[in-house]
Amino acid sequence: MSPDINVPEPERITSTDGVEVALHHLGGDGPPLLFVHATGFNGRTYTPFTHPLTEHFSVWAPDIRGHGWSSPPDNGNYDWLRVTSDVLAAVDHLGIATGELDAVGHSVGAALLLLADAERPGLLRRMYGYEPIMWRPGEAFAPGENPLVAGALKRREVFANRGEAIERFASRPPFNTCRADALHAYVTNGFEDLEDGTIRLRCRGADESATYDGERTSTNDRIAGCQAPVAIGKGSDSGFGNLGIPAFEALPNATLVEHPDLGHFGPLEAPARLATDALAALTS
Repeated sequence: MSPDINVPEPERITSTDGVEVALHHLGGDGPPLLFVHATGFNGRTYTPFTHPLTEHFSVWAPDIRGHGWSSPPDNGNYDWLRVTSDVLAAVDHLGIATGELDAVGHSVGAALLLLADAERPGLLRRMYGYEPIMWRPGEAFAPGENPLVAGALKRREVFANRGEAIERFASRPPFNTCRADALHAYVTNGFEDLEDGTIRLRCRGADESATYDGERTSTNDRIAGCQAPVAIGKGSDSGFGNLGIPAFEALPNATLVEHPDLGHFGPLEAPARLATDALAALTS
């Protein structure tokens, strides 16, 4: 199992809507690689998945608005076309030129990277994305109708300690299928310590819910002009549609890497295997 890495305090950069983005350096001294997390997570919560990437790249990971160490938007705007600004702020801060961005993303993170390339054509050089959340036009949930919106608002945010959180998550879906070290990395970095000794989710339920509700503008017609080679990781059907397939259909230079034994949390279920896929896509 990959050891946790000692991540320094994040750099702070400015995005749109008054957002202060936290940008983490996850290690490595090679060429820059941008990793973007899924909804409810942050750049530090994938240590077993991102650690192998640091053997070839200098891995940087922004927390999108309202997640991790980043602030929520002043105007409450979580439309994914606006959240893309958080990714582009990291690109600009690192001085990555158009055509030189190597990137890895999970879920919303993968979708945001593709939307960033649409916003700034030719930005991506190579990419691996596990199940990017992208819809065919007209197929996205209407405002407020995604069942994950209501579920996030009901999410328990505070636990007595990290041991209690790990015990709870390990016993029920979807975290019960995650590798032990990946669950440990999530609980270690996904919670903040409160003054009374308890811990609280860094991504609050309201911010997670609003992020789910902002996904309806993530449609595959926007990314058809992306010319970069993109490898799409795909797990089993999650019940929310065939996640990743709409992006694969639209991208002219995409390949599909299927793992039917994994779910949408694949990077936490089989981090070493998917890191191997990502490196194959980025170094071939």
